[in-house]
Amino acid sequence: MTIQKDWNRSLADKIPPKAGVILNYLPFSFRLGKSYSEFSRLADSLLKTDLEKKKKYVVSTFGKVFDHFSKSSPFYQNYLVEKRCPVDRITELQDISEVPLINKAALRKVPIEQRTLMEYAYKQSNTGGTSGSPLSFFLEKGFYAREWAHVHCMWHKLGYSPSKTKITIRGRSIDGIYQYRFNQNEFMINAYYSFTSKDYQELLTVFRKYNTEFLHGYPSAIYNFLKEIIINAPYLVDFLKKTIKGIMFSSEYPSPYIRNFIEETLTHNTVSFYGHTEGVIMAAELYEKEIYVPFLSYGYTEAVKKDEFYHLVGTSLYNYAAPFLRYDTEDLIDPEFDRYGILQSFRITEGRLGEFVLDRNNNKISLTGLIFGRHHKLFDMANFIQIKQPRPGKIIVYYSSFVPLADPGKLFDATNLDMEVVYEQVKEPFKTPIGKIPLLVR
Repeated sequence: MTIQKDWNRSLADKIPPKAGVILNYLPFSFRLGKSYSEFSRLADSLLKTDLEKKKKYVVSTFGKVFDHFSKSSPFYQNYLVEKRCPVDRITELQDISEVPLINKAALRKVPIEQRTLMEYAYKQSNTGGTSGSPLSFFLEKGFYAREWAHVHCMWHKLGYSPSKTKITIRGRSIDGIYQYRFNQNEFMINAYYSFTSKDYQELLTVFRKYNTEFLHGYPSAIYNFLKEIIINAPYLVDFLKKTIKGIMFSSEYPSPYIRNFIEETLTHNTVSFYGHTEGVIMAAELYEKEIYVPFLSYGYTEAVKKDEFYHLVGTSLYNYAAPFLRYDTEDLIDPEFDRYGILQSFRITEGRLGEFVLDRNNNKISLTGLIFGRHHKLFDMANFIQIKQPRPGKIIVYYSSFVPLADPGKLFDATNLDMEVVYEQVKEPFKTPIGKIPLLVR
């Protein structure tokens, strides 16, 4: 089945844009089956339903997946015994809180074949490992229908539909300056390419011809592209400002200065969403920017307090192959609960637990607070700021700028910071293997 899908994808990638933009008027339910339509309806209905019905849905669906793994998975059975789980059935909301948390480290200790129920598995996947600890696992059959039903649901608030053509700027390296991809009706821009004036003219011709109305990608990659064309192809910026109707940020939390720049340059009609490769949690800015509302129809999302911080924890309610039950994402959030204690929405306070630095006394300093909670004039002069900690009590502030800065220390607010701060200018920001630009350089 995986081979068939890969073959279909490679075949789809050969469809030219002239035909592709027309074929994309076919509904996604034809491509992904009835599950796509079912999840689309479920997402819409659960967002609108009352709290009592949401609670019943959580208890019922969590109970089914817990019962499944606790009876069918030797790995999960042993894990429950090891953690001395006091419940064997889920009959009320409180029972869920008794189920032990699991995390990436616990899963990585066991070979993938020993923690996977292969009869439910579809395709092996893995996390990117940007935090230094990649994880391999299997997605369930029907995963893509679930995924895209929810993605399209959240993007719909911008006026987007799959028949609309978009520009995508992520970290992918491709042949040439762009590639048309039929499955998402998009022109993917090569993020690693050094564009010439002729290349920019070609992009303008393509965007104009195929009426590209939406922009999608990593916030840092979009930001970097805009910074370049403002200098090298201002006419392209003018065109995008007139034609781009909405922007979908993905895979990265949009740093305030990056988001502000993009919105001021193109449009304020943007949406950011939270998701990850494991397919456990999906949440989006459905009603207000910076406030992420989780989709119950995608998975059950919790905020669990550990060491004075709330961790974002999720359960995949549909992956019966891999036991993602109360999976600790190790992202820190500021939660809002409903009257039953179910997570209603959250703000992201830290990208990962590792996004701290240590001062001379080994006190943890939040990078979010240090970089975005202070007014650094360096942001006015540099395109990107990144931090590296070679040892406790010392940080290196990397800044990428087109011009040299005489005294960057005067532009960075290190007030009351008990650590040595040194500055290094770089031509380009450091990127992860998949093209993201992290705040913390490891």
